[in-house]
Amino acid sequence: MTTVAICGGAELRTACEVLGLEDTGSRPRLVLVDLRVADAARAAAAFEAQIPRVVIGTPDQTGPLAALGDDRVLIAGSSDPAVLGPLVVRALPRAARDRTRVITLTTARGGTGRTLCAANLARRLAADRTVLAVDATGTGALGWWLAVEPRPWADLEALAGELRPEHVELVATPAAPRLAVVGGAPTLPSPDLLAMTIAAARERADLVLIDAPALPDDRSRTAVARSDRVLVLSYADPASTAVLLSADVPVGAWIIGSQCQSEPIADAFRVLPRDERAVADALTTRGRAGGALGRAYDELAELLAIDAA
Repeated sequence: MTTVAICGGAELRTACEVLGLEDTGSRPRLVLVDLRVADAARAAAAFEAQIPRVVIGTPDQTGPLAALGDDRVLIAGSSDPAVLGPLVVRALPRAARDRTRVITLTTARGGTGRTLCAANLARRLAADRTVLAVDATGTGALGWWLAVEPRPWADLEALAGELRPEHVELVATPAAPRLAVVGGAPTLPSPDLLAMTIAAARERADLVLIDAPALPDDRSRTAVARSDRVLVLSYADPASTAVLLSADVPVGAWIIGSQCQSEPIADAFRVLPRDERAVADALTTRGRAGGALGRAYDELAELLAIDAA
């Protein structure tokens, strides 16, 4: 996690948790200041001037700072994670990455459109980076949505004791330029095999995207433990909300409301709208979803791309 100094209130702290930013008492890489909170500026003044700042406030509060033209100070009008994320990326000193990003999609209960979401995110994220999509469900559904038939997990199971990145590359099924799929029906991967596959995939792809079973499943727990970002899809109905509340949702996970209309889901990071026409068209073509749902996928993919940067 990136260490920052959080000079602000609960709203800013929640945004930092969503973005995977960890508050630290000393030597932060970045100082976040919410001028709308009393004494936030005074708290920020305690940190060295050369540390970059992202300052949140009203136009009246941030106008004088913007006029100074200091490239170490970036201005935000909101503490929404979608607003802060790009500014944080711009403000942080560039550092060489020592690993690829791993993202897991899971759910508290089935039928939320998780695999459709995973396939659409994989296609969008592969536009400018290599993506290895891993189907940890054993159903072959991710491959179906991506219009390929991946080799079964049994082809890798025999190599479980000595799985190397080149093995994963050999069994991966290309689905599009820069996009390949690992894991097909009819068997589930063992948790140990899945863990080794994720580790090997890090060495071969810019981004690893895992379609995992529901949270209580051992494979889902294995994937979540090795992921940098976790998305949990859920409906907003009372039964789904109850299951979500009782599930072991990872700290910092993005809760994604699925097929929501007037009934919002508590603590949702983003909401996927109900768009039956877009789903029907996607079923027919097995391509990118369009319509309102497609636009929601575009936004989510953009946020994940920022997060991965």
